[in-house]
Amino acid sequence: MTLVQTECGRTLGREESLLVFRQRPDFIVLPEYYNIDPERRDTVYNASRAADYLRYCRTLSDRFGTVLIAGTAIEWDHDRFYNTATIFDRGIAIGRYRKVNPTLRERENGIAAGRDIDAFEVDGVRIAVVICADVFQRENFARLANLEADIIFIPTTSPLRPMETVADKFTRDKMIFVAGARQAGGYLVKCCASGRLWGKELQGRSLVAAPWGIITRVPPTEEGKGRILSVTLDIAELREFRAKWRRVVAAES
Repeated sequence: MTLVQTECGRTLGREESLLVFRQRPDFIVLPEYYNIDPERRDTVYNASRAADYLRYCRTLSDRFGTVLIAGTAIEWDHDRFYNTATIFDRGIAIGRYRKVNPTLRERENGIAAGRDIDAFEVDGVRIAVVICADVFQRENFARLANLEADIIFIPTTSPLRPMETVADKFTRDKMIFVAGARQAGGYLVKCCASGRLWGKELQGRSLVAAPWGIITRVPPTEEGKGRILSVTLDIAELREFRAKWRRVVAAES
């Protein structure tokens, strides 16, 4: 699996594409609002870019021969805007997810809330997507647990917190992502944007969490940079842990 932490409003460069291709990942993940003009807070304009962006992502998925979680784009549907992630499997769109918990700033920009979280099966692996602020609602992890998702992808944009210490960052990772992975019973894969969005600095804190701890993450010293993270996830190990953990929880309740 490969996470592409990069700036909003651009496409993969040649060197990035070669590096990703060399990894031959089963999954590629892009960040939230990857296709958004980072300096133009215009929902109508940014939604107008979605069709071209999704064609690009379809081509990317087909060219790499992989599953692509295509970050997110602003989607216009039935007189509403949504922050939507689309999943492509070797060039074929197999599912999409609309953010169910848009932030206050998103709501001010006209983004409506989605309704459902769903899981999709790819080559025997159950995957799901939630987006950024969805992780702050614990009931979302309960819904993911019911879906028995093995891997939960989380395209994200995270505002820079200049006063936050490294200890604070790692504590937050544990409280949100390790705890969320344990509650959901799956791997959490957070892929962040770097650079700026709508005039605000971002911090790229991409990571992969398992129910038993952090597997990998971007070092705090490199939060402002583009990074490509690659990791191999053991689905059999996860499922064994999930079954044992649920027996423990059931015995204690």
